[in-house]
Amino acid sequence: MTEALFQDLEKICGQLAIEIYEANKGETPVPIKVERTNPFEFIFRIGGDVLIFILQSNIVRLPDENYLSKSKYLKDDVTLRYFGQILIYNFLSDTVDFGRLEDPGYLIGRVLLNRENKFFLEGDRKIVFNFPELKENIVSPEKMREFVEQLVVSALENDLLAPSFTDIMLITYQQKIEHTSGLGNPQKIGFDFFAKNKDIG
Repeated sequence: MTEALFQDLEKICGQLAIEIYEANKGETPVPIKVERTNPFEFIFRIGGDVLIFILQSNIVRLPDENYLSKSKYLKDDVTLRYFGQILIYNFLSDTVDFGRLEDPGYLIGRVLLNRENKFFLEGDRKIVFNFPELKENIVSPEKMREFVEQLVVSALENDLLAPSFTDIMLITYQQKIEHTSGLGNPQKIGFDFFAKNKDIG
């Protein structure tokens, strides 16, 4: 079930890439494409950003202290506390293109899906609050399309932050040889990451 959702997200990213390309014909082209890197990962490149979608192969269980574990929905059937998960990270395109292994990426979202095909999100606060609580949140093409669109907007709106001068003013020659492409690289400021915690129902 989670693998099917992962494949659907890849298709949605591909369709969105085509739509953005068509909408920008005649203008300065925006680098945009979807690449499958292995059975558990694909990359959505858009402009100077990269979204990396990772399908986790293991099923996870919510810990007892998680607010959702205390909800009536999950207490009535403990098997619903087991989830497949998909992680979405945001990196700079240059990080991937130039193999800058020390550049940080940011977890922009995590999708957890149970056996009833219901999901909840953790991630950028602006995204999380646009979706209902788990017990009412059945996967649909429309919701997944909205989710991907919001991921793109959040990634593009997340500004770059220059490293401080003191962090890069002193290096060894070996560091210079090994990491010239990484010296002074800007970093994303980061997202207001949030695990939604509404009233228990």
